[in-house]
Amino acid sequence: MDQDLYKWRERPQIKRLLNVETRYLRQHLPQLHGHYLLQYSGVDYKAMPTSSLTYSYYASKGGSGDLIMDFEDIPLRENSIDCVLMHHVLDFEDKPHQCLREAARITVPNGYVVIVGFNPVSLWGLARYLPKTATPPAAQFLAKGRVLDWLSLLDFRVEQVQTFQAMPPWGLKYFRKIGMRLDRLLSLIGNPFGNCYVIVARKLVAGRTPIRPQWRALSGGRLPMPTPRIRGYRVSDR
Repeated sequence: MDQDLYKWRERPQIKRLLNVETRYLRQHLPQLHGHYLLQYSGVDYKAMPTSSLTYSYYASKGGSGDLIMDFEDIPLRENSIDCVLMHHVLDFEDKPHQCLREAARITVPNGYVVIVGFNPVSLWGLARYLPKTATPPAAQFLAKGRVLDWLSLLDFRVEQVQTFQAMPPWGLKYFRKIGMRLDRLLSLIGNPFGNCYVIVARKLVAGRTPIRPQWRALSGGRLPMPTPRIRGYRVSDR
C-alpha cells in the first residue's frame, strides 16, 4: 500500500469510518447463500470479518490476504464466486472499469457484487478541495451514476443503493455518537449526500435461467482457480 494511504488509514477518525462501514454492511446486506465470498479493498481493509457464506476469502495486492492478486486481472474461474465485495477498489485503481469487469466475470449467475465507494456529492467530496483535510489521498470519488451505468452494461440488476456517514471529516473525530444518530435519522429520508455509498447488484444472464455453474464446492475450502487451457490435459478437483 502507498505510504500516504497507509498513514491516512491509521488516523483515528478513519478507523472509525471503516468501523462504520463494517457495521453498515452487516446490517444492510441481504442474507447471502452459497459457497464463496471474495472481498478485497483499495485501502487493504477486511470490511466483512464474518459472513453467512460457507467460505470467505480476503484478497490483497500485498501480503496481508488469503490470496495475492491484481484487481484488474483476477486469477479465478468465470462464474465461480457467489458474492464479490469491492471495498473502495474503484476509488483507487487506475482502471476502475476493468476491475468491475473482472468482478462481474467471476460472479456466478444470480450472484452479487457489492461496491463500497466514496460519494463525490458529500461533505467529504467537497473537502477534497480544502487543504489539510482527512479525505483520502488520490481517491477518484466515482459518482454513483457512473458505476450504475457500468453495472447495467455488464448485465447486473441493481438491488440497493444507499449512502451513509453524513458527518464531515473532522466530525468523526469529535462527534462520533452524534454522527451515528444523524445517520440513523437521515437514512429514514433516503439521504443522498452521505460520504460513502453501498451498491448491491445481482448478476443476470439474458435468455437463461440463473443457475449455479457446473462445479462443486472444493474440499478444504479451496478457491476455484482457472483450469489450464492445454488440449488433452485434464484437471480434476481444482
